[in-house]
Amino acid sequence: MTAATPPTRLRSGDSSETAHLTARARAADAVVVPDRRLLGDTYAHLFVTVPPPVTSEEALDRLQRLDRAHGGFIAEILLRQRYFEDLVALAVDAGIRQVLLLGAGYDTTALRFTGAEGVRFFEVDHPATQAAKLQTLAAAGLGTDAVTSVPLDFTADASLRDALTAHGFDHAAPCVVGWLGVTFFLPAQACRATFADLADAVAPGSLLLFDYMDESVVNGTSRYEGALAMARQVAEQGEPYVNGLTPQSAADTARAAGFEPLEQLRVPDLVRRYGGDEPYCSDDDFMGLVTARRELSGSDQ
Repeated sequence: MTAATPPTRLRSGDSSETAHLTARARAADAVVVPDRRLLGDTYAHLFVTVPPPVTSEEALDRLQRLDRAHGGFIAEILLRQRYFEDLVALAVDAGIRQVLLLGAGYDTTALRFTGAEGVRFFEVDHPATQAAKLQTLAAAGLGTDAVTSVPLDFTADASLRDALTAHGFDHAAPCVVGWLGVTFFLPAQACRATFADLADAVAPGSLLLFDYMDESVVNGTSRYEGALAMARQVAEQGEPYVNGLTPQSAADTARAAGFEPLEQLRVPDLVRRYGGDEPYCSDDDFMGLVTARRELSGSDQ
């Protein structure tokens, strides 16, 4: 793999601040009344240092203040996860028994999973973020045998395939892969290399879901001021956006690695699908999702 330069915060050995931001949004959403809730991550509060709101009204106020400052991010953070969990459920119904999370952060899908027996989750992340997550879960007395943690520092030219092999991943069996909130933090070359490594590690028929940031946010030309403000904020925290894509280049990048795009969604699509009659989040259109299937390569045929 071509090594990516790690964010400053990860070079120092700290866990990711963007992972904390995601957890804070999920924790607040879990307090919202069910008919307006976008996700319902009942474990996210474990990973936040600021106490989550107590009432639905307080939660909505906090989420809407963030949404006014950074329109579209609440929808992206919560609804990309909602879509992923729907994809996992469909894949499991079709017989898939492996779920691979790249850049898992503080994801709690495995803890909340209520599907078929025998499904294994492989969570790959930087050792610092993963250690912080495992310590938090241990302190809360939580965990599941269904999860295998795979610490991996891509900056050390580590092999994704080798790391997964060492932790019992079955490369011959299809899986469903979630790679969310990562591509825009990787230099373009490292992003393409990760796609190639992933294609080498998973079986044909595997499903991949990844998200991307528009080029216009990364280069500062976006018409969405909230997105540009978030870009400045994460840069100040040592985790800048460095890789922008378009719907076409996102699909082309996946296809070049051997993944055939099946569905592409933008933030407005997610809000229409999951937001209900009165979504509490805006749908500023500067990010997208791609669902793709690992196709047969020449060597597979």
